[in-house]
Amino acid sequence: MHWLREYGESDRRLETAALTTFILLAMLYYIVTSGIVEVSHTQSQIAGSQYLPNILLALFRTVAAVISIFTLVSICIDEEGSVSLPVFYDSRQRSEVVLLGAHRLIPFTVWSFAAFGLYFTIAAASSWVLVLGGEVPDWALASAPLAFATACGTALLVTVVVTFYLIPSNAAKGYDVSKYFEWHEILMHNGNVIILGMELVLGGIGITLGMVVFPVIFGIVYIGFANAYAMFGGGIYLYDFLDPRLKGGPVIHFILLLIISVFYCVALVLNALTEWNFIAGCLAVAFGVYSIMKVRIPSEFRNQSA
Repeated sequence: MHWLREYGESDRRLETAALTTFILLAMLYYIVTSGIVEVSHTQSQIAGSQYLPNILLALFRTVAAVISIFTLVSICIDEEGSVSLPVFYDSRQRSEVVLLGAHRLIPFTVWSFAAFGLYFTIAAASSWVLVLGGEVPDWALASAPLAFATACGTALLVTVVVTFYLIPSNAAKGYDVSKYFEWHEILMHNGNVIILGMELVLGGIGITLGMVVFPVIFGIVYIGFANAYAMFGGGIYLYDFLDPRLKGGPVIHFILLLIISVFYCVALVLNALTEWNFIAGCLAVAFGVYSIMKVRIPSEFRNQSA
């Protein structure tokens, strides 16, 4: 399957763009015709919890939102930057670059953590409205489940890919993997699923199968951004497989969107299990989160990262 990530004589840009556009339009059509963006949760389901006092839930969500904002701002103002090995758009060759400032915001991991922050900002505001005796607006009641669905689907994808693909594959190639264990990386790759797992079992927000369209659309928007950035901005593809000109461009993009759907469905199953039985849900979420986390450099790679 290595040929999928090679450049051929023909450019597959148009085929890749046609496929992703078709999927996007199909998803948008579903949203318009299904009424999925309508309010489907009560104020207590969005802003409250069966298991925590409302004030504690509001504080928990506020801390999560602040963590996201603080982390994103911190990586942007970090003067050391981050070292990456992207593919350059013009040369189609890999070369080492140092990302600084706003360029630190281009990884999908960062986008996912921003979605995480958006959800917790909406949820925290809703909880504080409930605590203070107000009425949560309809836009918050409608958008919170959609933001939660997007955050869950993308967070699981990020954590699994980093833990089981990026860390071992980069270490095997002799690259320094210690960057994956800096505080902000730990938060975005592990803290994301820990906090979302706690929210899933403690909060009252339910997600449905139809909401899978939102993490998929999020992925398509990121694909569009990655291409615009490569062509008109930074001149690089941070992820070489997102170059639509590859031989397997259409296949790769379809598989990526399918994978996002699969990870969302994992979150959906955990959510359903929690609604069925709180204890069973807690155990399943705890086991699932623990099994995909990696907070220390694996022993076999520690010497080469020193």
